[in-house]
Amino acid sequence: MDTEWAIEQCREWLRLQERVPIPEDKREPGAPKTRTRGTEEARNRVGNRVRLVADAVWEKWNNGYRWRLEAGDVRSLIFELEEGYAVRERLGLLSPGPAIAADALHPWVWDAARPHWESNNHDASVWAAAINVNSQLKAKIERPDLGETKLVQEAFGTSFPEPGKVRLRLCDESNPDLFKDRHIGAIMLGQGLFSGVRNPLNHVGADGLTEQEALETLATWSLFARWVAQAEAVRGGEAS
Repeated sequence: MDTEWAIEQCREWLRLQERVPIPEDKREPGAPKTRTRGTEEARNRVGNRVRLVADAVWEKWNNGYRWRLEAGDVRSLIFELEEGYAVRERLGLLSPGPAIAADALHPWVWDAARPHWESNNHDASVWAAAINVNSQLKAKIERPDLGETKLVQEAFGTSFPEPGKVRLRLCDESNPDLFKDRHIGAIMLGQGLFSGVRNPLNHVGADGLTEQEALETLATWSLFARWVAQAEAVRGGEAS
């Protein structure tokens, strides 16, 4: 986040809310003697920026905070931007671990998930990512007819593909144990994601994913998507 820019937007919003005198020669009889400094259009434009800043700050630091576009909350937001991190660091409230950058996830995952994520529909974001990875896998092994479980088995099965059919290879068979581990692992990961994550989202009454659970799930889908994308497609009848 560009913190200096964000603080500048907050201060500009506060400035535009200030009351300033209306010259007597421009004031109607009986009309108020002051007006807000900024026009309604200017206040709304800057206010929209401040809302986006607030969403980013409060989502990260204070889930559930009922923030409003009011002077007191904007001043609190400025404090968060200026000192909040340092105060939390002194109090030992910051996690030292790395963070997952959503836009660094595999494009098959994030491009599909992003519209739903930005509307806070975390279940739909995971669902969309799963559907897209499924479609990409079907296209790569040229098997649009297969359901998820059979599709993953056919894609990463360790036997050589039948003539005209395609399997995916993450490595060659020069090291048999490594070959087996990588491809059986890919099958288990793919089946686990479809059976344990995607399919339950289709059941009415199933518990929804929290934001953290959804992000972790998208990261797992991203790993599987990278394996699919990076794997070499080998067709039956060709050398493995």
